[in-house]
Amino acid sequence: MKAHPKHLGRLAALALLLATAAAHGAPPAGRLLASQCAQCHGTNGQAVAGMEKLAGESESEIYGELIKMKANIKPDEIMHRQAAGYSDAQIRLMARYFATGGRTTATSSTGSSTTPSTRPTRRKSHDD
Repeated sequence: MKAHPKHLGRLAALALLLATAAAHGAPPAGRLLASQCAQCHGTNGQAVAGMEKLAGESESEIYGELIKMKANIKPDEIMHRQAAGYSDAQIRLMARYFATGGRTTATSSTGSSTTPSTRPTRRKSHDD
């Protein structure tokens, strides 16, 4: 069977497209979910103007606070309503995203970071 030149060109273009997509990789897990948080906590969790910074905070602490807010919904508090809209797995992804500063990590999707933090404990928000 003889290969047609026009098919070879299409195959080459497809191979180039796939190689480019693979080189860029997928966005970090949790980035799309965490984009809702940017309205108050800043892009990538780098808050400004008095809001609480999330970037680089402990994954387990962010996760724990959001799970508590989700379990104890206070209708007059925005964070409790926000947390209620996410599954526990989605909250874990967002917490990991902020804890790593948006970098892709090799941690498992079910485990959490067990490295002890030397940073001071985050201050409680007025929503707690």
